[in-house]
Amino acid sequence: VSGGVVKAEQGALSIMAGGGEETVVCCAPLFQAMGKVFHTGPAGTGHAMKALNNFMSAASLAVCAEAVLAGTRFGLEPLRMVDIINASTGRSNSSEHKYPTFVLTRSFDSGFSLGLMAKDLRLALELAQSGGTASELMQGVAELWSRAEAQLGAAADNTEIVRYLETVSGGEDSD
Repeated sequence: VSGGVVKAEQGALSIMAGGGEETVVCCAPLFQAMGKVFHTGPAGTGHAMKALNNFMSAASLAVCAEAVLAGTRFGLEPLRMVDIINASTGRSNSSEHKYPTFVLTRSFDSGFSLGLMAKDLRLALELAQSGGTASELMQGVAELWSRAEAQLGAAADNTEIVRYLETVSGGEDSD
């Protein structure tokens, strides 16, 4: 599933279901109570889709964090930056939702752990490599999140990737 705590509470998750058509159809009423069902193909494809979706989410959050940290150190105001990004082509779920809700507030409580994200990134990388797909960016993102997991712990919230990036780039308030 994808969508986080808020979407789960709303019954609006994206549900990626791998398996036989008959099995997915049989389970559809249960799944539909939680959100929108996407039949991804044979068994295992739902898991693959989840890992690949999380790669895109993790990369987006890290890119947003690095941009806002760089801009802040240049003298830009973080909230103003996020507003401009969200009115421009750089917008993403990370800039529209995660950054204002969990990062700028410093609550870091999205409900999805850094350890689970790091695990999904390792799985996505294995998928890409096993299929011979170009994966340089995926490898870099997976390594970044693994280092953050090692420093912050698996139980840290995934939005705490920002805290890790602040640490490795000289601290939140440094020039």
